[in-house]
Amino acid sequence: MSGFKINFSLKPPEKIVPFGKNRDHISWFGLTDGELWIEVGERTIYEYSDAAVREWGGVRYNDYYLSRFLEDFSEIFGALCEPVSKRLYDVVGSFAADADEWLGQHYDGSDEDFFRFEDEEYFPLTEWFYRRVFDSGHLTGGPFIGCFRCGDNVKIYWESDYKLENGESIWKYPSGIYELPYAEFTESVRGFLEEFYKEMDAQTELALQMDWGEVELDKDYLARENVERKSCFDSRLGLLFQPPSDRTGAADWNRAEALYDKMKSEINGGI
Repeated sequence: MSGFKINFSLKPPEKIVPFGKNRDHISWFGLTDGELWIEVGERTIYEYSDAAVREWGGVRYNDYYLSRFLEDFSEIFGALCEPVSKRLYDVVGSFAADADEWLGQHYDGSDEDFFRFEDEEYFPLTEWFYRRVFDSGHLTGGPFIGCFRCGDNVKIYWESDYKLENGESIWKYPSGIYELPYAEFTESVRGFLEEFYKEMDAQTELALQMDWGEVELDKDYLARENVERKSCFDSRLGLLFQPPSDRTGAADWNRAEALYDKMKSEINGGI
């Protein structure tokens, strides 16, 4: 059994707060309101710390619209399918911190510097990493989460340095890295999506049967969107099972590694 599992629970439609200034609109996105947590071995991504629960009096897990996670997570599938080099795979856990330190030494925030780091010379230094990472910017202190494939394995990386005023992290497990077989990872993602589709079919049917009163809901569009969303996520899921040899636009790993070596040398005082 895989040590990786995406868990969720949806709120009943009647308990979901509608959108809008007057709370008078509901949609498919709104119906995905619920909690989300991800088991990675013995730890959990998106689980709040006891200190945060006490401070905020909130729920234990990521409490937001699941559609936001699905869109962000599935957006990296095209890059995730393409394996990274073994050299860079081995430094996934420290790469972001090293890149931040290096950029702090070289980037002063000017327009000239911005274009210099966006040009062809420097872009491969971090492009391979951030194409496989998504943020959780909709959450206070949400973690960056990345997935990196190499050979038959995949590493899951997450990081958040957000803390409460007393210095304690808002997350029970603010950072970590976990490795598992790529085949187990993809089957777990497939299983999550299948369960999500099943739950959203039921959620949509309940919403279609409800009398929403003055709350606006385009029921015909909701029924169509539920089908279209499933088709979209299925299409993205298929990328995870696509042979890497069929992919185009793969990174120049020799160049990326050379830039990584340059970065490490300059951090350590080299020229």
